[in-house]
Amino acid sequence: MEYRCILCPTDGSELSQKSGDIAAYLSKLSGARLILLHVMQKWHHYRSDLLITDSAEWEAIHKDWLKEGQELLDREEERLKKKGSGYIKQELKDGEAAYEIVTVAHEQHADLIVMATHRASLIEKLFSDSISYHVTKNTPCPILWVY
Repeated sequence: MEYRCILCPTDGSELSQKSGDIAAYLSKLSGARLILLHVMQKWHHYRSDLLITDSAEWEAIHKDWLKEGQELLDREEERLKKKGSGYIKQELKDGEAAYEIVTVAHEQHADLIVMATHRASLIEKLFSDSISYHVTKNTPCPILWVY
């Protein structure tokens, strides 16, 4: 299969770095552009009807979280470029991870998602409301799971 666009969600964990290495390798082999995606879920989890506020404090916290996410993407891009990766695009999103991964895959016309997942049985994934389950269920392209 020929890849033109590979999406690689990352959270900075050792396992997501491993998936980044694999995505970068496939990107280099195929000449595909590599999209590194980081989803800021913190804001999404704290944004509830009880906590919604326009206060300067919450805005500052949100900006700090976005800055942390951008720094994570910058570090990962630099790490992968040192390994010889070519074209890398960064995407920083704010929201629910599974939804954002699928949305970016659609928007960027991804041919493949290379994504880390923790080992869990199908039953565990179904009942744990896992990101991997929701991405698998709604993805527009194949997924390469990295354990």
